Amino acid sequence: MRQQPVSREFGVGTFFRSWPAFPVGAVALLVGSFFYVWLRVEPLLEYHRYGPFFFRQREFLEPFLNRPGGLASYAGVFLAQLNGLNAVGALMFVLAECLVWLAARAGLARISGRAPSWATLLPLFVLLLLRNHYGCPVPAMSVGLLLALAASAAQVWLPWRLPWMATAASGLISGLLFWLAGLWPSVVFAVLCAEFVGFQMRNWRAGLGCLVLAWVGPLLAIGMGQLEMAGLVNPWPKGVDWVLAATLYASVPMAGAVLALLSAPASGPPDPKPSTRSRTPQPGQGLSVLVFLLGWSAVWLTFDQRQKLLSEIDYAANGGRYETVLAAAGRVKALNPPAKTRLQLALYHTGRLAEELFSFHSLIENAPSEGVGEDSRAQSQSLFELGLVNDAEHMACEALVMEGDRPDLLRLLARINLLKDRPQAAQVFLNVLSLIPFQGEPANAGWPKTDPQIPAAERALLAGMRARMLTNDVVHDGLPAGRLLDVLLAANPTNQMAFEYVMADCLLGLDLKQAVEHLRLLDNFHYARIPRPYEEAVLLFQQTARVQVALPGRSIRPETVERFRQFKAAVQQFKGSAEDLAAMAARFGDTYWYFYYAARSRERAAESQASAP
Repeated sequence: MRQQPVSREFGVGTFFRSWPAFPVGAVALLVGSFFYVWLRVEPLLEYHRYGPFFFRQREFLEPFLNRPGGLASYAGVFLAQLNGLNAVGALMFVLAECLVWLAARAGLARISGRAPSWATLLPLFVLLLLRNHYGCPVPAMSVGLLLALAASAAQVWLPWRLPWMATAASGLISGLLFWLAGLWPSVVFAVLCAEFVGFQMRNWRAGLGCLVLAWVGPLLAIGMGQLEMAGLVNPWPKGVDWVLAATLYASVPMAGAVLALLSAPASGPPDPKPSTRSRTPQPGQGLSVLVFLLGWSAVWLTFDQRQKLLSEIDYAANGGRYETVLAAAGRVKALNPPAKTRLQLALYHTGRLAEELFSFHSLIENAPSEGVGEDSRAQSQSLFELGLVNDAEHMACEALVMEGDRPDLLRLLARINLLKDRPQAAQVFLNVLSLIPFQGEPANAGWPKTDPQIPAAERALLAGMRARMLTNDVVHDGLPAGRLLDVLLAANPTNQMAFEYVMADCLLGLDLKQAVEHLRLLDNFHYARIPRPYEEAVLLFQQTARVQVALPGRSIRPETVERFRQFKAAVQQFKGSAEDLAAMAARFGDTYWYFYYAARSRERAAESQASAP
């Protein structure tokens, strides 16, 4: 009887042949990634705070052309502009995940001779873990990885007959990948080609040749002085978790080696097509589902919620959504200096600076800033609104040097130049703004080419600034505190923002004497009563300085006096334990007394620690 030939097929059906749970898991991962990035990560917040920003000009492209891997980074910066809309940014991320997954499946199936199934989801989970970190260049990393996987899939599916021919082609493609995407993608490609030549073509010497040839391009670049070793190994100097980055690029080669070793060796020459596997679920598939669930748990639990809240404060303050700033600030345990600056501005615009500044416990904790540039950028907006235009311009220019041409800085500098009657200089900044996709066109279309074309809202903003801006330079030390604010207030005694900022600066600096002296200006403003923190400062000053403060025509409310008596009694019972401090925070955490007491306690603890041997 004639024997029927064995049917060998490998196509889309083989991708989902291992078990019905796999296509469900893959679809769930991709759909879940979309909603997770869209609703939880919110790419817009990251884009506003960290960028990167893309410019449609030759000068922006040239630095990327001068280094290996620059084109992939350039493509990553362009794709990052899609993060300007949350849903579009999430869709871009999921499309990158999908392409990485398909390329990994195609390559691993050929290397191992079996449907790789769950192993191909590992890089997708790592991409999600990287996406959890704000400021991480995930688009550029995705482009590099995708180029490596797509090139390796094409390489291993070609009908090679001579191993050394495959090795020679691998060396040429590795060099091309090194120029396009950098060292890491070229090495990933070389390792996958080596695995294919070794496992499927049974020639490990030729496979080792793939790895050796992959280093020809990097060594030539270093030898010719075009690249230093640090730039070779570290193509993304900021915002990268190197453990996760190494895991991302190593995940597919490791999966290929494991799957190939698990495959049963075939007798005779290697079959160019993988064998058909049973549809029966294996015990290991239950473990795979467990790992899948654990992966999602790791993604959810490692999300940097604090960075998201700080980014939300930055974005909302820039857009004038001050209630959102206050809501986000109330959820952060410790605010860094830029966030404190934006919180103070939001409290003023909502009419709550005088009353509720010390309702935010996060003001007591000090968190480090991520850079001087963000500090300068946050201060520049407050200085501008106070009327300190020269200082706002100085801080904005400092931030521009440190953080680059950001849209918010370009708009602010354009407004400052309009206030100084320099429309041509303002137009220069708007021209730069117009080069950023989705940023510059609306602003550049309306102003400031000629004064009548300035929109009504912009005209009103500039008119308000002119009414209270300081027109003479003042020698000062520190921003925006001290003598500078006093001079601003003396020039315009009805500048309520300046008054409340002076009071906030004195109280935050624990300078009770200056705060009480400035209360003489209360009559310049329409306060129905003395704001509660100011009352608390007066009572505390009278207690510590043992003097009586006169408040002509005004008085401190009896309930404030009674609560101060309760605070003094609580302080006398305080023994320094964490429980006592928590109890005081629960009772008096919204008062200036608690802020003053906690700040003094921290100062004494720091002095004791510094003086200890």
